Amino acid sequence: MKKAPIDSAFLRGSDLFERQPEEVLQAVLVQGQVMELGSQGILFRQGEEGERLYIVKSGALEVLTSGADGTETVPVAYLGVGEVLGEVALLTGSTRTATIRAPERAELFVLERHVFWDLMDTLPSFARDLCVVLARRLDATTHKIPRTAARQLQGNLRFFDLATVIQTLIGAQQTGTLLVTQDEGAQKLAELFFFKGNIARGRVKHLTGDDAIYQLFQQPLEGDFSFTGKPAEEGDVHADITLPGISLLLEAVRLQDELALLKRKIPDPGRVFGQKAVELQWSDVDSVELAASIWARLKNGSSVSELEKVIPRCSYAIYSTLAGLLDTNQIG
Repeated sequence: MKKAPIDSAFLRGSDLFERQPEEVLQAVLVQGQVMELGSQGILFRQGEEGERLYIVKSGALEVLTSGADGTETVPVAYLGVGEVLGEVALLTGSTRTATIRAPERAELFVLERHVFWDLMDTLPSFARDLCVVLARRLDATTHKIPRTAARQLQGNLRFFDLATVIQTLIGAQQTGTLLVTQDEGAQKLAELFFFKGNIARGRVKHLTGDDAIYQLFQQPLEGDFSFTGKPAEEGDVHADITLPGISLLLEAVRLQDELALLKRKIPDPGRVFGQKAVELQWSDVDSVELAASIWARLKNGSSVSELEKVIPRCSYAIYSTLAGLLDTNQIG
């Protein structure tokens, strides 16, 4: 560990310290330390005793849990800058309820148990604000109230699970924008706007709306992501997503599984298809427009990869339509 710099800005971003006067923050800084976790570093494991309180100073932490039968731990959430963890274990003596890991890299401000209790004894405002924070969290959990403080969350998708990032933002009832970029931000691959815990708008490359979200699961992106919270009024949202956030994720997972089956039928995305029938025969009114668009491009031949670049629908929709045309012997 190294001595924490005398800079209270990151403490201000924490819901535990945001209302504290500067003299309290300085007292806390003097008694705490900063530690670094490298990529895949474990802060603590589920079931361990709690001896410290932590505040995320930079980077992000991954929350992993395992079932009672000891099944493999899975990521369930991420904690961004300003998030506090470990305070309940210090207050109740309970063991850690989850494993905490740094997917990429993180800095944490640490208060030892005796320092925590000393602050509780000597700074009544600290104890009072801790009670307020815990009560606010309980109220938010019980009544699904959006958290008032927007958290920064960022990293590289080599280390983070994008589905869990999205679930974290939905579960925290966040409003703001999630970006996925490459080339140090020069190339924007995806942009998702969240409003009160739902995905309101989505754009992934040339796709928008529901199809954009589905494509995130069907062709996973590589690059850096960052979420920035920003207040918004409902009248300014202009949503293009038709499903609630969790329903959208469940549908995305279902289509991802079905796409895997379709790819067994059409294993080569470079295979060129062409029309065999004189004219298109398609009975499903919900997808006839898509079928007509694909049919027209097959007049001179086209591969699946080429269709995915120009047709404004997710991979599942394109593969499903091609499979239907193959089954009826209209293309080959």
